[in-house]
Amino acid sequence: MSLPDIASQLVKESFADSNYNKTSSTIIMAGSKYVGKSTIINSFLEKNENPKETLVLEYSFGRKSSQKPGGDKSICHVWEYGGKIEMLKDVLTSIPVHQKFFFCIVIDLSKGRNLWSTLEACLEAIEKNYTAPNLLPEIILIGGNYHLFKNLDSETKKIICLTLRSIAVIYRAHVVFYSHKEATLVRRLKELCYGMAFGKGFSLKEKNTNLSKPLVIPKGTDSWENIGVPISTLTQIKLRYAAKIAMEQETDVKQFSQMKRTHPEPVLDTLTALKCEDLVNMEYCDPSIKDYLYCLN
Repeated sequence: MSLPDIASQLVKESFADSNYNKTSSTIIMAGSKYVGKSTIINSFLEKNENPKETLVLEYSFGRKSSQKPGGDKSICHVWEYGGKIEMLKDVLTSIPVHQKFFFCIVIDLSKGRNLWSTLEACLEAIEKNYTAPNLLPEIILIGGNYHLFKNLDSETKKIICLTLRSIAVIYRAHVVFYSHKEATLVRRLKELCYGMAFGKGFSLKEKNTNLSKPLVIPKGTDSWENIGVPISTLTQIKLRYAAKIAMEQETDVKQFSQMKRTHPEPVLDTLTALKCEDLVNMEYCDPSIKDYLYCLN
């Protein structure tokens, strides 16, 4: 039995206590790699440890004692997914959820070419796994690496913001931008996550749709008219996005695993193949480099 399975079983056993259910919450964080999901979690759980790379699924929890004498403790279960985004829909089946349920899709705003595929995979995973009315999560779209995003050209920023706002209208989701390098944004997201875990939910008291500042949009406060586009389906939003930003095609690591052996140790060839995949999937990989890598096999 894997560690995620053991954690899942322990949480399910805890859910058997009806009193416990009333004071528990579940937060799932998934999305782009290397965008700071672990840093966000450690911040609001007040863990003073350096975040490590999340390989597949990590479980954390936080506990808060009631202010009232004899009151129940509030428990928050936090699940962070760091594996291949295409596998998320299958992994979610092992995560028990109950009562207050929040799903945070953390997107790297600086990687526009990968943004749509990450969003789409997360939304499909939610739709596949949570169809019952009592299991519908509150969705939060967190735009990470804002410190890099704000330096992009205005047209790129405009289409990314327009896309996130459109999806938020369809899924009745919150939108909030974040950067671990900006203290104000760190503090705001920490407070919002603390509210999800131990308070009355994800409560945004402000709103901003100005592209020159970090977006902050509470669910239900935006509209197609405000966004400036007609009522759209997810497919129409995707086509609109693809017309402005070329989306990265998924690279199959098998292409590189079949390269000619150039090292005595097979493990080095495997590592070389993985590094080639990383290089090809870089946001700013030059086309000539891609051609060179593909010619190696």
